[in-house]
Amino acid sequence: ACNELGQIWMESGVSENAVSGHIQLIRPGESACFACAPPLVVAANIDEKTLKREGVCAASLPTTMGVVAGILVQNVLK
Repeated sequence: ACNELGQIWMESGVSENAVSGHIQLIRPGESACFACAPPLVVAANIDEKTLKREGVCAASLPTTMGVVAGILVQNVLK
């Protein structure tokens, strides 16, 4: 929907073990679109089920999700 309307949008995610995250800014017509520059898991066509490790709790570091969300909000308010 954002691409069709020419709206800037941000895509984000946090790793399964919650120790890293990413933010991707997409500017329709200026930067690569999501289909051209997807996150690594999507680009490599990796089955996310194979990335899950035994004994890893995805909610072990909710701080990481809070930091990623905070950076997203900061960029929106710029």
